Amino acid sequence: MASVSTAHDRLILTFGYGNRSSYDDFFSYLDKFEVVCVIDIRLKPRAWSRRWYGKQIKEACDAKNIMYVSRPSLGNTSGKSNWIPPNLEEADETLLEVSKIAQTGTILLLCAELDSSHCHRTKVAHELQKLVNTPIEHLK
Repeated sequence: MASVSTAHDRLILTFGYGNRSSYDDFFSYLDKFEVVCVIDIRLKPRAWSRRWYGKQIKEACDAKNIMYVSRPSLGNTSGKSNWIPPNLEEADETLLEVSKIAQTGTILLLCAELDSSHCHRTKVAHELQKLVNTPIEHLK
């Protein structure tokens, strides 16, 4: 019988791929933390490297039996670390949806900015934490 996940064995992880040319660190974190879902919170799931396009990340996650979802409604229109979603009502609905996923196990919020202190994913993680009372860890 499967056990129900508790806040003690769940995390909200944040990860920015920055200028990484491979998935090595990304895969290492997925394995180490037993991530159940990667949630891409970029406004547009594209990058300078096709490796970090949403479609390629989804294929890589599928190969590892990890769910991947793109949620542009949690993207950022400010261009800075302060989070201004494209539509506040949609962002709130998406946070509720993601909170249900986060209750099943560790999730990873994915964005482009390497440094979490310069990225809106920190604010998204804190809003999500209010809903699920789960610790946050920002990965390097």
